[in-house]
Amino acid sequence: MRIEHLNYLVEVAKHKSISTAAKKLYISQTGLSAIINSIEAELNIKLFYRTNKGVSLTVEGEQAILIMKDILTKNDELHFLSSDEGQQRRIINLGVFPAATNALSRYLTGIWSKQHSQTHLHVYEVGYEDLQNCIASHLASIIIAAESSSNLSAAALQNGKVYAEPLCNDHFCVLVSSQSELAAKNAVDISEIMNMHLLLTHNYPSPQDKPIGHILHSFSTFTVLNNLEVTKQILADSPDKVIITPTLTLEQDPLIRNGKLKMLDVTGFDNTLTIFMMCDVTSRLSIQETLLMQEIRNFFSSLKQ
Repeated sequence: MRIEHLNYLVEVAKHKSISTAAKKLYISQTGLSAIINSIEAELNIKLFYRTNKGVSLTVEGEQAILIMKDILTKNDELHFLSSDEGQQRRIINLGVFPAATNALSRYLTGIWSKQHSQTHLHVYEVGYEDLQNCIASHLASIIIAAESSSNLSAAALQNGKVYAEPLCNDHFCVLVSSQSELAAKNAVDISEIMNMHLLLTHNYPSPQDKPIGHILHSFSTFTVLNNLEVTKQILADSPDKVIITPTLTLEQDPLIRNGKLKMLDVTGFDNTLTIFMMCDVTSRLSIQETLLMQEIRNFFSSLKQ
């Protein structure tokens, strides 16, 4: 049996549901069930009772899951043990989708140079369509991406070479000038702004993105600009214009804090995003890269609070 399959079983035991675990792991429910059946046959024990409400561990299953957790822990320890401090990578390349680049960079810059002065962290803003190519071409060892859960590129993950870990959920919002009539509202329906002038950036969101590409194409007038910060500055003086963006883009945004821009919830389309972390499992991560992944988890966990 493969080490990642042990992690799959631990996830099933944790959520008491094959379907929930499959969604968390970004694999099909049928595939996960087949893995469980295969391991049960290999061990010659029944791990789970299956019911209409989910699954529960058998007595043997409880014992097996404890052993599996121990194996996974020992596997991590073995990877750390085999890392030679003198040979660890001195540069870590982190690729981040545009909506998260500024907020994540500010967070990591504040702690990384103090705690890991011997390792340089390079954070790259990567166009939405280029994120998975960064891993395939080894331009970045860790990637932070976002996509509609239903549109997650399963084909790229099913080859077993890419690890994907959900970090948090986000959603799109509408950003308007404080001079706009919409600024008096807290929420709008997408139909209310279709006749306004939409401002976009080359990277994100763009008319090619899911799940809102078809929404963006519905606007009668839009302008595509290079930089989101410049775009927001233009919006501040343009009451007839709007921006549609994930809320993460606006984390601690100074233009919102000083009242020049107003963020509104938007309804009328499926605007939920899953933000996830990806890495190439065929390349063993260094201790610093593993620590970086934990710092990234800490950042996104803080957003949920």
